[in-house]
Amino acid sequence: MGGPLRRGVVWISQQTAMVQANYKTSCHAVSPMRQRGAGYRLPTNSAYQPLADHESAPVTASEIVDGVDWFHDQNIHPRNICFGGAYSEPLAPSSWPAVEEALVAIRERRHGTPLVLMTNGLHPGDAVGSLVGLHEEWRDAPGSDGDSRLSVVVEIAGANPPEYSEVMRPTATKQGFQQVCGFVTTLVEAGIRVYGAGSHHPAVKNLKQVEQVSRGIGCTDFFARTYHPTTLYDVLGLPDETCDPEAIKEAYRAKAKALHPDVLAQGTGEEGGATMVEVTEAYAVLGDEKLRLLYENGVADLILNDREEDYFSSVVNKSI
Repeated sequence: MGGPLRRGVVWISQQTAMVQANYKTSCHAVSPMRQRGAGYRLPTNSAYQPLADHESAPVTASEIVDGVDWFHDQNIHPRNICFGGAYSEPLAPSSWPAVEEALVAIRERRHGTPLVLMTNGLHPGDAVGSLVGLHEEWRDAPGSDGDSRLSVVVEIAGANPPEYSEVMRPTATKQGFQQVCGFVTTLVEAGIRVYGAGSHHPAVKNLKQVEQVSRGIGCTDFFARTYHPTTLYDVLGLPDETCDPEAIKEAYRAKAKALHPDVLAQGTGEEGGATMVEVTEAYAVLGDEKLRLLYENGVADLILNDREEDYFSSVVNKSI
């Protein structure tokens, strides 16, 4: 191992090692986390952290490989290794050379472990030809049985260009929807297994139509993800994360009083808003300095996590 591991390069989601090769600005569209809504957070057992020093020091292939090796050294053996997710985009031109080098190195070390790229498909560039080349090489390798063990998850997001633009808000192109569909088609024609994804975003009229579009352009399967527009600050009726601890405590007390059964029975309480369970959860997190910091960095153990599926077990593993 080359040295101390940089925070946030590799983390765990369910039984998948997630690789974050860059951070936020490289997406040139709404990041995977924000595609789930402002209230979505990863569970604390994911070990997710924002990528450290992302502006001054690009992630290297050796950092990625060392991060994956570290989990194996801790006797944690991921079923899959996925590049992308959270706030990252693995096909961003500035990151793709390191991602490609890491893919090759991990393939050599962890032969047989499925490799996945989770992308918005807006940065194909040289990556498309490289992906096809890797797929063909690994597919034809001795002992592969014709399976490259490489797959790509693409955020289809909408059933048409207006929906797509509203959900993804691409900043580097006006042809986002068409570009993504073309990207998927190219990979599918090359024999690469592609999965479509979308969320129950309010701008999407019918997620089933998004799934139909995905399958129509060749996606093997589709994953419908939950959407969470409400933050814990919203639950307590607070403006944003700048509020101080005393304001959080006062907001909680006011909400708890308004939701007390006796107050509700008198018809003077608060109805149609947050439940007491939600208010209690919000205060438990925001009222604790350490938990609040984790929350603001994208991590919290929330009720919503209990309803989340293991994405890779339910979608990817059943086909590879």
